[in-house]
Parts: sequence; C-alpha cells; structure tokens
Amino acid sequence: MKRLGWLGITSLFFISLLANATRFDSSYSSIELRHCKLLESDSMGSVQSCPAFRGITVKVIEGDLRQTINLTRKNKEYPLNLWHKISPVFSLLGTKIEWRHTKGKPEDIKGIIVRFNASEGMHESAKITSYLAVIKISANNICVIGKVAPQARQNQKARDMLDGSNNMPCF
Repeated sequence: MKRLGWLGITSLFFISLLANATRFDSSYSSIELRHCKLLESDSMGSVQSCPAFRGITVKVIEGDLRQTINLTRKNKEYPLNLWHKISPVFSLLGTKIEWRHTKGKPEDIKGIIVRFNASEGMHESAKITSYLAVIKISANNICVIGKVAPQARQNQKARDMLDGSNNMPCF
C-alpha cells in the first residue's frame, strides 16, 4: 500500500471540503425578539417562541442574564443548554439561526449554527467573546457538538464542522 505524502493528504482534505461545500446549503430564521412570541416571563427571565423551520420549533430561553435555545421536533424537546456547554457567564444570542441542509433539500436538515456572545466573566462583563455554537440534528438526537471561537473564517469553520459531523459526539 502506497503512503500518501503531505501533498496527497492536503489534496484529499481540500477535495473533501469542496465536496461538502457543494453538498450543503444554508437557510436562515430570525430569533430577534420582535419576530418571537412571549410564552412566559417573570423577574428572572422569559421564554419566547420564535419562527420554526421545517417542523422544528424554536424557543429562546433567558434566565439570570443568560440565554439558550430549546428545539422541539415531533413533540420531543431538546434543551441545548448553551449557557453550560458554550459558556456559563452572562450571554446573549445573535439574531438569527443558520440552518444547514442538503443543497436543494431544506427538509434534510444537518444542523444549526447560532451566535453566542459571552461575557468574559463576572469582573469583565463588558468584554464580550462572540462564539458560534454548532448543533447537530440527526434522526434520533439534537445536540451541541462544538463551538468556534472568534477567528478568521469563523463562519466557514463552523459550517465545515457541522457538514462533517456524522461521527462527531455530543458534548
């Protein structure tokens, strides 16, 4: 069996990325409060119902100045617990969800990517780090598989992670 050199391995990696880039596409839905409906609220937080996508409903949950998302599919709710899995400090979600799906088949959802803005801690709450949370949607589960820290091509790196996530475990 012939060993692949660095050039061969690099070529295979880029061929794989190009194949995934042509296989998947994105659609978007809003999680801005003006597009959501208030379901419940108290002095500690609220629950908002935001626009669904292809039968998956979206709830934005806020509590103690932190936000997360729950997704519901076929009457089963999947709490994503972003406030534990991405960062436990004060947080604020972005304004949209990116739904990754097979190109030309938005009903064949691969997962979602959502911006998660987190304070750098209790003593530096004005300093914000803007992560991308990467959530895989499979036939039997919906779960967080990773986060992408701010960097060059952050959005593309999150897409690449999700597009190649078939064997990635939940965390």
